[in-house]
Amino acid sequence: MKNKKFTPLRDQEINMEPRPVTTDQIDGVVNSSEALDTKMAKLNDLRQQHDDWANRQPETDGKPLLRYIDEAVKRLLHEGDIKEIETAS
Repeated sequence: MKNKKFTPLRDQEINMEPRPVTTDQIDGVVNSSEALDTKMAKLNDLRQQHDDWANRQPETDGKPLLRYIDEAVKRLLHEGDIKEIETAS
């Protein structure tokens, strides 16, 4: 077994890149009055930006926000289906 050498925090190299996507941005897209395909494209772009950021961060995989974005997409699609049913009635 290899002995690990302790490295003080001040000597560690930390990648301090800010998060490019927030839940507020996602909620803003979901609650906007744009067309469904525009919302889906923006959510896809936000998901890609977050995924790229998470791949550059060794300490996180970014899964919670990816799940949040995926849930927002599901809500949008479900909401769109309900609106289509209501207008058909």
